[in-house]
Amino acid sequence: MAKSASSTSKSAGTTKSSSGKPVAKSPNTRKSNSTYRLLTWGGIALVAIGVLVGLTLLVRSNVALANAPGERIPIQGADHIPDGQQVSNYNSDPPTSGPHYASPIPAGFYDAPQEDEYVVHNLEHGHIVISYDCSKLSDCEAVKSQLRDLSNSYRNWKVTIIPRENRDAAIGVAAWGWLDKLDAYDESRIRQFIDAWRDKGPEKTME
Repeated sequence: MAKSASSTSKSAGTTKSSSGKPVAKSPNTRKSNSTYRLLTWGGIALVAIGVLVGLTLLVRSNVALANAPGERIPIQGADHIPDGQQVSNYNSDPPTSGPHYASPIPAGFYDAPQEDEYVVHNLEHGHIVISYDCSKLSDCEAVKSQLRDLSNSYRNWKVTIIPRENRDAAIGVAAWGWLDKLDAYDESRIRQFIDAWRDKGPEKTME
């Protein structure tokens, strides 16, 4: 029995040649096998870490979007259309994306209405477009003064304010793909929206 155990112990470190004679495994072969196992388990660990990090970032992103100001609106594209052509099927009012004219309007405060097809291009450049509807405001002149001061506080950079007949909002605050609707002027809420979405449009510009 002792001889058999000894024989078994010796054979654990040997292989057989084509002639059937035992050949001892080289140190390089054993080292190579160990390296292969180490790399395999290392690769599995890296994949697991990558999946875990990805899931964590996804959860954080979803939480951030859930707490983001405004309502997320599906993007309708960003095709250019000839000046004068009107779009009747924007998927929000006021619009937040979609076909538009090739040129935006300068940022700042406006007393006169501007065509949606122009201001949608402003949105694409990362502007916040605030539309006020005097027919739905109890003191429109006071709101206009507040909106002018608000725009000036941002040095009119990527903040565009226009009068508009909104369907169901006294004040609409729009960014590319985002919209908030207010029944009255709320500076804190508007600033929160501006700070979250200004300069976040698909086209990065300086103006």
